[in-house]
Amino acid sequence: MAESVANGADQRPLEGIRVLDFTRVVAGPLATRMMADMGAEVIKIEPTDGDLSRTFPPHAPGDVNPYFSQQNAGKRFCSIDLRAAGATELVRELVGHCDAVVENYRPGVMEKFGLGPDEMCALHPALVYCSVTGFGQTGPWANRRAYAPVGHMESGYIDYSIRKTGARPSNPPLVVGDIVTAMSAAASVNAMLVKAARTGRGGHIDVCMVEAMVYIQEWSAVELAGGWEEPNAGLAHECPILVLPDGRVWAIAGNPAAWFDDAIKAMGRPELAVDPRFATSEARMANRYELYDEMTQWAVGFSDVEEFRRAIEAGTPFSVAEMRSITELAATDWAEDRGLFTEASSGFAVPARPALGSGIGTDGHVAARGADNREAIGGLLGLDNARLAELEAAGVLVAD
Repeated sequence: MAESVANGADQRPLEGIRVLDFTRVVAGPLATRMMADMGAEVIKIEPTDGDLSRTFPPHAPGDVNPYFSQQNAGKRFCSIDLRAAGATELVRELVGHCDAVVENYRPGVMEKFGLGPDEMCALHPALVYCSVTGFGQTGPWANRRAYAPVGHMESGYIDYSIRKTGARPSNPPLVVGDIVTAMSAAASVNAMLVKAARTGRGGHIDVCMVEAMVYIQEWSAVELAGGWEEPNAGLAHECPILVLPDGRVWAIAGNPAAWFDDAIKAMGRPELAVDPRFATSEARMANRYELYDEMTQWAVGFSDVEEFRRAIEAGTPFSVAEMRSITELAATDWAEDRGLFTEASSGFAVPARPALGSGIGTDGHVAARGADNREAIGGLLGLDNARLAELEAAGVLVAD
């Protein structure tokens, strides 16, 4: 595993940047986790009932479970009851010491507390304020409740998937919508921070899950131009996955129906060129699953994936992948060499960073709700113990 602190000799990319984080569950927390990995000081402000993801299984003492650890490693953990008298004033003071605010509440929630983007950016012109929602801050759908499955359905992602694969409609097992929204938010905030450094003016960023989902679908423009109903020969989702009788699962990147001459050369099956099932491009696409069956029977004869890879990749454009679980991947020499995972202070292994580079990576700090109230908030605002005790007694600062 990688060391828990990035040890680049150079300054960390976002060193000196401070982010006030009002996010929870996935899209917002992953965005600010990425910023923390880049060296930003991220102060996570949780409500009194904590981030919902603290309750996700498997449960662990102190509500610091593996899921929460992954999305939030490297932050400082504080908790403020925004409904308590004096809480808004405290947050306003905190905002004045921060370069960015990231929140993923429904539109209007932060405004209700007097902490919305217009007011905060007017007080602090260099502030970068990012709001993350399902349908954006404007328009007739702004107040719709949105989770990742909603984004998948409304963005065209599921429709495209079932039309191109013929599979039964289903949502992916991962929250793709939240993940791409997080990356959009992190990239946008970082870009706006560059602008603020150059001009002294930040601004409000409205990050929308459905827009992020549309942006990452590489066939959006083709769909709007009328679509392409012919099979997408040569594209990744048309590539075969070979399930061998002994349970091994290998994938071939590159469509054998499109690169047929290369496929039969690698297989040593020149007679398939005159097989009526595969004699023309149209026949090969119509009978591609039969072609995949031929390749599966060929693959059975290889002792391992490396032997298979050498055979099919020699002189062809194909590449081969072996299906692995995350646990199996973590045990590989490649993962060890890359330092793919690191151990958080919670004791759980988490992905170490979004990219390998000098000064990029998590310090692994994860803690209970409000554990860093005194150090992070008190230290930043110069509050003495007496004042901190008053805030705690008033219910402004809360902790487990």
